[in-house]
Amino acid sequence: MSSATSAHQRQRIPMGRLLAYCGLTFPIVAVGMPVTTFLPPLYAGSGGLGLATVGIIFMFARIWDVVSDPIVGILVDRYHWARGPRKTWIAFSVPMLCITALFLYMPGRGEQASAALVLLQLLVLYTGWTFLQTAHQAWGADLAPDYDERSRLFGTREIVNVCGSIFILALPAIVANWIHVDEYTEVAVMGWFLIVMLPIAVLIAFTIVPDTLPTETRQEKQRFDLREIYGSLRDRTLWRVLLIEIATGIGVGITSATFIFVARGVIGYEGSVSTILLLYFGASIFGIPLWLWLSRRFEKHTSLQIACLYSLVCNLLVIPILISGSTPLFIAAAAFLGLGFGAPQALLRSMMADQVDREEVRSGTNKAGFYFAFMGTSYKLGQASAVAIAFGMLAIMGFDPETPGAPEKLPGLIMVYTVAPALIFALCAILCHKYPVTRAQHEKDRAILEARAKANASQDQALSPGASAS
Repeated sequence: MSSATSAHQRQRIPMGRLLAYCGLTFPIVAVGMPVTTFLPPLYAGSGGLGLATVGIIFMFARIWDVVSDPIVGILVDRYHWARGPRKTWIAFSVPMLCITALFLYMPGRGEQASAALVLLQLLVLYTGWTFLQTAHQAWGADLAPDYDERSRLFGTREIVNVCGSIFILALPAIVANWIHVDEYTEVAVMGWFLIVMLPIAVLIAFTIVPDTLPTETRQEKQRFDLREIYGSLRDRTLWRVLLIEIATGIGVGITSATFIFVARGVIGYEGSVSTILLLYFGASIFGIPLWLWLSRRFEKHTSLQIACLYSLVCNLLVIPILISGSTPLFIAAAAFLGLGFGAPQALLRSMMADQVDREEVRSGTNKAGFYFAFMGTSYKLGQASAVAIAFGMLAIMGFDPETPGAPEKLPGLIMVYTVAPALIFALCAILCHKYPVTRAQHEKDRAILEARAKANASQDQALSPGASAS
């Protein structure tokens, strides 16, 4: 027991280094939330493009994002530079994001926007975002090879990400204390937040956090071909992780897509819905340490399974609350649902990092970039499917978003909001059962990789000119 404890202490990342790494996620939320929530209405309305045109633009941008993910992952894995295999790609993404934000987030006030230009800017922004997210997550897998330390790293990363989401939601209200904030200013302050804070966060991370592959994989082995990629995609365990990622994206997405309809139509809530969302995200900050503690006490997949069952039960318990129409209980229920929100985000990424090691044992190739890029694609598919599933079911039931409080449609709306996510989380709990990459299996994989790295280092030293001369 003492040896295991001392090994854990040796591999524990110092808090300063951990926060410097995770700090990169704080400014990057200024890409995700504004692009999906604030930019479409701005360009559809004041930008003069209309709903149909904006819908097509953002659909093509999302399709491009899904197509580019695996390409970016392969590039991140295949091409490494001496100054850092992951840092180089992050540095490459910074000007793509900041320069694009300068134009996309700050259109001319009252001017007719160009659909072609907006699409081009979105493509560049999404590509830069993918490079940064993919390289950053792969860097995390490299940085924390220990089983439990990975959960700590990705859990902290998710906490910082949620804090960033809360801050970006509150930022316009903060700025409103000094200047008048309209829809243009609202988006502009988010853009300036990204432009100013991202380079600072990158500089801090690059200065404090090292960037080396944990097993010093040989460069020539990184040049894997399509056949090798196909071989890794035949792994059923990988697909189990990806299916859970898609399913949790659908479960959370259905709740998000129907939340406003439920708050307005079922509860009759007249206040700012964003206030409840802030409470939801805030609760997840307190929930993540709980799920991390359970993952250390048991296993990652066991903790995730418990979190999915918790979300299942919470969704079902919301039904009598919605029937009662109690606003205080509805707000409390949102907080309890939020406690489970961060578990998949943190634990699944830690599980994927373990899967990267499993694949490197099999093939000798570190595919962290490709695996995390593929994971990003899965989450995006889940989020997109959630809207289609939720709105499709509501359409079949004859639900009218213009009159969300129609009494005859409320039972169907309640079922979509609660039962559909509950069924999704039940599926996730089943997929977590008997997950094969356990703590013991991961320790075996790490031992193999470290022994292989030592053998490669000894062979390289024996073949070096200095060694042969001596």
